[in-house]
Amino acid sequence: MSEVGASPETTLLKNLVRERRLTVEEALVKLHRRAESRGENGFALSERQFRRWLGGDVTSLSGARPVNIRVVEAEFGHSIETLLSLDIRHVTSYGTNQSVESPENIELRTHEFFNWVINHSGICFEDGFGIISGEKQRILSVTPGERASNAFVRSRIGRAEVASAIADYYGGTDLYEIRVGESLLATSIYTKPSWIGLSVPLGGEREKCSAPRFEGEMQTRLSDYQAECALKRLASIELSETVLVNNPLYRLTEINLDSSSIQASFECSEFASYSMTSDLLESELIASIEGGNRASKKNNCQLRDAWLSNYEAALSFDKRNCVGGTAGLVAISDGNQYQLLIQERSDRVLNAAGTLAVIPKAFHQPITDPYSEVRISTTLEREMEEELFGRPDLEQLTSDSKRQAAPLHPLNCSEPMGWLKAHPEAWQMECTGFGINMVSGNFEFASLIVIHDSTWWTNYGHMLEANWETQRLRRYSSHDADGLANLVNDPGWNNEGLFAFMEGVQRLSQISPGKIDLPRIGVNK
Repeated sequence: MSEVGASPETTLLKNLVRERRLTVEEALVKLHRRAESRGENGFALSERQFRRWLGGDVTSLSGARPVNIRVVEAEFGHSIETLLSLDIRHVTSYGTNQSVESPENIELRTHEFFNWVINHSGICFEDGFGIISGEKQRILSVTPGERASNAFVRSRIGRAEVASAIADYYGGTDLYEIRVGESLLATSIYTKPSWIGLSVPLGGEREKCSAPRFEGEMQTRLSDYQAECALKRLASIELSETVLVNNPLYRLTEINLDSSSIQASFECSEFASYSMTSDLLESELIASIEGGNRASKKNNCQLRDAWLSNYEAALSFDKRNCVGGTAGLVAISDGNQYQLLIQERSDRVLNAAGTLAVIPKAFHQPITDPYSEVRISTTLEREMEEELFGRPDLEQLTSDSKRQAAPLHPLNCSEPMGWLKAHPEAWQMECTGFGINMVSGNFEFASLIVIHDSTWWTNYGHMLEANWETQRLRRYSSHDADGLANLVNDPGWNNEGLFAFMEGVQRLSQISPGKIDLPRIGVNK
């Protein structure tokens, strides 16, 4: 394949091809696809002619086919005369060498999300690219010192400040609180007495999750401001290592639960509809705290005012795109104690990056079959395989993994999961609580996964390894009361993680009171 080299003193067309990191052959493939999308059936630009255009070796365009010119202009966003002339983008009126990104030439790895925003707003394609281009330039213009200072300020905003801001906005009633000695730790989790202290077995008849009816996507229309916020977020993601894939999600439409059973109904949604709307609420909240203001209706919380203005709105599951997931505390017996696993989340994840959480932690979503995968237990087992047992094919990040017909087939099980499947009496999964995280409106199923048979730890404990979503994996002994007290007090927790941990350890103390030494902690119900 032929690489396209360029220098500042060459054609704009050649430099644009180079900036997209395309070979001549790849550029021609893109042009043919552009022609097909425009219905330009007569497009036939030869490699020889294209190379002449790249080099500016053209004295006249009188012999060029109009269809070839139209397609090249559409693909690269400039007139053919401009494309074949000297690239002057690096020359400004001040004589400096600042590169100005042309919106028409942005290559987006987040194009599915960009298209979703454009399709659900009044912003046109060109203006959307302009917003992303401008925001990228703004981000890149920040000096390294300013960037480090901003990151430092943001890193000091922990779970406690977020929870306090949420309480200021909504009122603290019914928000989950934890007592540690004489201290009281608030969270952003909205819950009810009937939603916590649960011990509902997962995977059996008491877990009743209704399969999707495919009633269609929620009708969403973004205002110009909301769309601009979404596009600016895409710009920052484009400049980072954040992993963003538009996989399907389950959205909750109805929930009924008590101490003995779960009854939940779900429909199908997509990650774009969540990440470009309600997931923006967290960054808006952080910006409000960063600016020295608490989140209140008197401050700039326009997104929250529109999408999640009160508890009633949060509980209107059938009227909003309420997605979420499950966070499971894993407790593994190694004899007279349990090994408890906690993760420090990677900065590459979109959700709860850089925080403490239980593991597994996952969105409730299907991979191949929305009907058979709708139960919470299915998501938990899949995430154990993915996040702890080394099954990267379940991450659904590549086209290869998405082509599997039956990734959850029993013969695909890892060895550690295969042993558990063959010994159902050796372990149990339970739902221990349910709540709504008022930061983004997500539903959260707190869960506990207990492996009672120490044979498993002996044979497979050495194989436990977190995937890329985890920066560091921690392990705590259930007999270390001081260590558990310090862990609960750690300011690095995200709210849903602390919720799941607290509900999990309290239930574990009921299951095996002799194997856990809880510090003086409790929950205000």
